[in-house]
Amino acid sequence: MIIAFDVDGVLVDVRKSYYQALARTVSYYHRAPVEEELLLNLKARLNLNNDWDATLAGILYLNSGLPFNDFLKVMSPGAPDFRKFYEKAKELKIDLPDYSQLIEKFETLYRELRHLETLNIAPAVLQEIKSLARVMAVITGRTKEDLNYTFTKFSLYNFFEAIITEDDLVSIEQRKPSPYPLRLLFQKCGYSPPACYVGDTLADWQMVRSYNQSEGKDVIFILYKNPLNSGIRADFEVENQAVLLALLKKIRG
Repeated sequence: MIIAFDVDGVLVDVRKSYYQALARTVSYYHRAPVEEELLLNLKARLNLNNDWDATLAGILYLNSGLPFNDFLKVMSPGAPDFRKFYEKAKELKIDLPDYSQLIEKFETLYRELRHLETLNIAPAVLQEIKSLARVMAVITGRTKEDLNYTFTKFSLYNFFEAIITEDDLVSIEQRKPSPYPLRLLFQKCGYSPPACYVGDTLADWQMVRSYNQSEGKDVIFILYKNPLNSGIRADFEVENQAVLLALLKKIRG
């Protein structure tokens, strides 16, 4: 059995770190407080798996003057690619921060907050899950440095045989929802059923679906529920670590 996990929102509760960094970075560039809930909704509705891109989208939205739903209609088509926000900003004559400078600001704020992160899935439960699996893995949009902080803090490395991060991708086109991260994982560890991916976003589901369609496989998508991801398709849904563990035991048989 192969079990792969997303990190943010699945393994780790990031409401006090990444969520706050998103709101604070947008507020910094907007020069006014911005509601976190608005930005999280925008990120989810635009299917942005990357928080840097969600930050850019938030800045553009707040400066566009467009009603929320109109902004979604304008920006939803096409891949979740940060470059389209710069194209729209040029069209609307809006100045956006340089992408590298935005990343630097976001990461500075995030690293001030990351000590507040907690685990959604306890080490004892991860150990039980590991006993079910031939391979435990992670596919995350985090950089290796950001992942290393959290995995070192909570002593998580021993649970996982394979890890795919943002730094393993050659181009932004290879980010979720592209099937590339999942393809790269199975190149490393080999594919054998049952194989499961536990995620919490539309991009996670799309990655699994695209991989299955392109490779003729049957990776099972398990949605780790939260208030922002209702309506996302999944083979199974779980609300907490206990339900997840019971489901994985059932799948393994």
